Amino acid sequence: MKRSAIDVIRRGFENALANWPVILFRIAEGVVFGVIVIGAIIAAVIPVLVTAGFSKDVDYRNPENVAALIVGLFVEHWILVLYLLALFTLLLGVLIAVHSFVEAGCARIYIDGERKPGFKAFAADRWYRGGVGGWWAVFWIYNLAWSVGALVLLGPLVLTLAGMLAVSGAAGRVAIGCAGLGFTLLLLLPTAILIGMWTQKAIAVGVARTLGAVEALRAARREIKLDFGRHIAVMLVLMVIGFGAAMVISSMSFPLSFGDYRRVSFFPMQIALSFVQSMASAAVHAWSLASFVALTEERS
Repeated sequence: MKRSAIDVIRRGFENALANWPVILFRIAEGVVFGVIVIGAIIAAVIPVLVTAGFSKDVDYRNPENVAALIVGLFVEHWILVLYLLALFTLLLGVLIAVHSFVEAGCARIYIDGERKPGFKAFAADRWYRGGVGGWWAVFWIYNLAWSVGALVLLGPLVLTLAGMLAVSGAAGRVAIGCAGLGFTLLLLLPTAILIGMWTQKAIAVGVARTLGAVEALRAARREIKLDFGRHIAVMLVLMVIGFGAAMVISSMSFPLSFGDYRRVSFFPMQIALSFVQSMASAAVHAWSLASFVALTEERS
């Protein structure tokens, strides 16, 4: 007999709790992300932009000067623009690769936890082997799934642009543009939820059954289609929990940004709350993956 969505979420919580050290790897991932991004900015982006013409002689308060500077950057330094795009693509690829390694390792722990009494399966070497063995498939799961999501959102934008070109009047173009943009924004949230659910399921399926990215995505889509209600319920409940936790922590830190709370003496408290928020986010993400593993490893 299939478990209810609540039972799946409870089982995922127990698995994530039993293997709580995994959350530390997720927190370390955030630190690595910050170091990589800051390093890229300091080592490449800022010096390149400075050489492109961002000097102290430019009055950035004047929109015309800024616009002229941007136009000049694209016209006179197009090679530099291509370099920046290539750099951004490389940076994004590295970040996805790091996250894929962490996700594959975590999935391995939760899958083994589902197969052990008491869920206790954590071992650093097991997590590492899971990351090494599964990161490439997870990397392409993210790229392929989110490419599909991007195409879904690109469709209305292309139709909007075509409609604007087909209309001669300025008022008509504005109306079509606003309508198309509004529809795309409305489509953004459900698309993100569905793609997020698809990737979580595909990661659980791929790591559990040692499948490639395409095979894992196909199997995940098939299993979600057969049991859509439980999958979407698990996804939405954990999203609400994550959003609620973030709101509670933010409400605690928000007053520290005003009045006397802006004093240096309150900086440690703000840093501590930021760390708590990072831990909460990592914990909910771990809970979500463990819940999708519970769905995938479920025995009838």
